[in-house]
This record gives sequence, structure tokens and C-alpha cells, in this order.
Amino acid sequence: MKLMYQKGLITVLSGNASARCGEGFLITPSGVPKNELSQLSFVSLRDLSWSGPKPSSEYRMHALIYMRTSSKAVVHAHNPKAVLAAKLGIPLNPEEYVETKYAIKKIAYVPPLPAGSEELAKGVAEAAEEADVIVLKGHGAVATGEDPYEALNKLEALEYLAELSILERCAR
Repeated sequence: MKLMYQKGLITVLSGNASARCGEGFLITPSGVPKNELSQLSFVSLRDLSWSGPKPSSEYRMHALIYMRTSSKAVVHAHNPKAVLAAKLGIPLNPEEYVETKYAIKKIAYVPPLPAGSEELAKGVAEAAEEADVIVLKGHGAVATGEDPYEALNKLEALEYLAELSILERCAR
């Protein structure tokens, strides 16, 4: 979370990350500044109950991704350039650049849906069945991986791809 904040992918109170842990997952808590994280929440995949601090409002999205995929980590940021590229209708093709080709398998898009909603959770989880990076139009992006660092790397690669794609369009 601190890396995402330092890289400008989230604000101090936004974004979330989780890692599968036994019959549930550990997730960042709600409302805690990312530079002050000292505890994580544990959410059960059986009944979505939690222990520890109140989990991120996006805990349902993480839970449904774990229930529908074999992902071991989920990271959600608010990639400004990727959000802008989606808003401008600029296609993002990870195959175009070596730096993104090996990081991202497939990008999917989810239409604008309310943050923290069950509709958003379902839409992202469904997209995660096919793609490892999901752009949430007007909101941000979600990446899955074997660990949080792999998922974060995908979000960084997405932001790099979006920046190059926007610059390319401006150069025309």
C-alpha cells in the first residue's frame, strides 16, 4: 500500500490489497491512512464475517474474486492514467510493449458502478475469471496475482501502458 501511494496510484485513504490466507483472506482495513497501516482485517470466505479492524469497503469484491479464481492476491488502485485512457476510449494492448507484454495477460473493463457495491464486486469477479487486470471505468483498476507484489507490478505496468498510449495519441 505504501508503494502504491508513493507511486501515485492511490491517495492516502484509497485503494486496498488482500492476500488469500487459509479459509479466508487478509485485507487492508477501511479508513486507515496507508502510511499508518499496522493491522489487517481477516475475512472468512465461508460467511464473509471478519475479525480485526473493519475491512475495506471493497471486501466483497476481493471475496468474490477468491471464490471464482485461483488468485492468491488482489490489489485495487486508482490508476489515474488508466482511468483517463478508458474515459477517452484509448485501447490498452499489453502486447504492444515488452514491459507490459510479460506482466499482463489480459485486460478487461467493467462499466461505472458504485464503489463498494455488490454490483461492482460481481462485475469485477466475473471479469477476473478471464483477465488478470480489470479497469473499472471512472474508478480505477484491479489486478490479481500469486502475491501482492505480482498484482502491484501488473497495476504499474497498466499505468505505464496507459501513459504510453495517451502520449501516442497526443503525438498524432
